[in-house]
Amino acid sequence: MPRIVLLNVGTAAPRAVHRQLWLLREGDVVVSPLVPDEEFLRYVCGELGVDRARVRFVSAGENLTDEALTAPALVREVRALLGHAAWELLPAHHTEGVAAFADLCGLPADTGLRFAAQRGPVLLNRKSHFRQLAVGAEVPVPEGTVVTGPAALAAAVERYLPRTGTVVVKRDDDLGGQGNVALTLKETRPLPGTRATLAADAPEAAADVLWAELTDDRNPVLAVETYHRSTDSFYAEYLIGPAGDVTFLNSGTIRRRADTDPAAPELVWVGLELPAELPAGTSARALTASARMVALAAAIGYRGHINVDGIVTGTGEVLFNEANARWGGSLALHAVGERLLGPAYLDTHVLSGLRDVPALPLPAALDVLRRHGLAFSPETGEGAVVLGYDPSGERPLECVVLAPTRERARALEAGIRDAVEEVRR
Repeated sequence: MPRIVLLNVGTAAPRAVHRQLWLLREGDVVVSPLVPDEEFLRYVCGELGVDRARVRFVSAGENLTDEALTAPALVREVRALLGHAAWELLPAHHTEGVAAFADLCGLPADTGLRFAAQRGPVLLNRKSHFRQLAVGAEVPVPEGTVVTGPAALAAAVERYLPRTGTVVVKRDDDLGGQGNVALTLKETRPLPGTRATLAADAPEAAADVLWAELTDDRNPVLAVETYHRSTDSFYAEYLIGPAGDVTFLNSGTIRRRADTDPAAPELVWVGLELPAELPAGTSARALTASARMVALAAAIGYRGHINVDGIVTGTGEVLFNEANARWGGSLALHAVGERLLGPAYLDTHVLSGLRDVPALPLPAALDVLRRHGLAFSPETGEGAVVLGYDPSGERPLECVVLAPTRERARALEAGIRDAVEEVRR
């Protein structure tokens, strides 16, 4: 069945949009915030074996908000491409606007779209709701609570701070840890999953500041959790099908490093590495617990991709900290693995994402990979592809390394960094 792919990824940033092109199939109609860079599009189609002429694009010229998705001109342009065939709708986020778009395009309202029309996915994407649902589904979460005012925030900090010496205060709806601030009795160094670490010597004053900073009309509550130092940060990604069937797609480790600037308040996100590097027993517990959360999402009517994020503590305990009912950052990597290596790629390979490769024009980047023997080769089953690209050169390249072992992946990563640095000198 042909697909309408909605790149409503929450931004119109070129690199974030371009990385999703690895999901393309022949026959797709792609609704995008921008006209994709043709050179990069042809590169992706060439790697995937997709006929570029059989993929059609409709550009909104702006971020695909719900308002943009239901603009009459956009809907008319999409409908003109659909004809009378049956279509599968594949949005990054299921929102009210997606449900309205589907209706305007004459697509049938299935369970997932009806759920989205009532803002159902919001139940799964907010930190406060996650804690409520996870506890109900017996999914292990850090000790904590949801607070509704600065006085309750100060009381929660004082209550949970002694447990580990650190708590994390979470904005209710945010991405990538950007709404998470740690308060600690220990050294105020950057911590994984937070954007800042503050001294907790005056909880009431800190609570007033954080309440004013992290709440607004759309985020009227905060979550407060005991912060645990982790040995691993991981996620598990699933797909809930039209009938509510749950399919495990992939798992991965979240890789971070210290910033080269010692004054930086947060760690640098290097990328994701698939599959997650967890001991067998820990992995089994993590997938069993995360699947309970996904089964609950399916039972209440959510359909589509969903990710559940967690950590492994120093004592081997598995704890979960959020769910995201949308495409995850790993989905493009997963598509690369399946399309270039086959559906069983997790059995034979490691996929290592690099989000911080210094910017180069695409021809120069591809030339560097090929000249140094670093480009992916179907014959050897290893090498790198350019996953995300910003034609303006304002953002780093995003690459993904495919390798038979983690050790080989690290060697290829080092080769990429050295080769790019040589060109940039």
